[in-house]
Amino acid sequence: MFVANYMKHDAYTVREDALLVVAIQLMHEHNIHHLSVVDNGRRLVGIISDRDVRSAVGFDRTLEDKLTVSEIMTSDPVVIQADDTIEEAMEVLSTKKFGSLPVMRAGALAGIITTHDVLRAFHEVLGLTEKGHRIEVALPEGRVDLACVFQALHDGDHEVISAVVSRTRRDGGEPSLYLRVPVDQVRRIEQCLRKATAILLAPEQPK
Repeated sequence: MFVANYMKHDAYTVREDALLVVAIQLMHEHNIHHLSVVDNGRRLVGIISDRDVRSAVGFDRTLEDKLTVSEIMTSDPVVIQADDTIEEAMEVLSTKKFGSLPVMRAGALAGIITTHDVLRAFHEVLGLTEKGHRIEVALPEGRVDLACVFQALHDGDHEVISAVVSRTRRDGGEPSLYLRVPVDQVRRIEQCLRKATAILLAPEQPK
């Protein structure tokens, strides 16, 4: 998964010398929370958010027609490259507590990616667009158990919507495997895994 596949390519921008009211109107008109700020040569020079606007203006709406974008924007913003991975974007957004990142390609502004875009990417990868049920499997022996689980699933010709391995499980320090499977196959898959001596941590479905 790459940033280029989930970013907004036609991201809205605002000039650094524009009045703040122009940025506010753009955000309201397009229902967005961030704008990349560019100079006269369309080069990225900053980013402005609705939070920046609230901090600068407060209850004094007259400031909207007095302040310029450059006066309240974040200069030299942290950016990400279009060919970086979604995981890298998520790491920056979560550690820096940003709502968005300008996306660059070959030194030029190519778009913007937001926390919503990143969530959408993982929503698709985890198969959450399909109705399913989660089964959590303990992996005390790591790769050995993992191989055993997938061999059992393969031998039983069971369908898996998504599979994610976590470094630690919810009740201890050992890794675990999170399987998302079709609802109508949950009990059959759980029985298959138990026969393969897998340790299921999610509650078994009632008969």
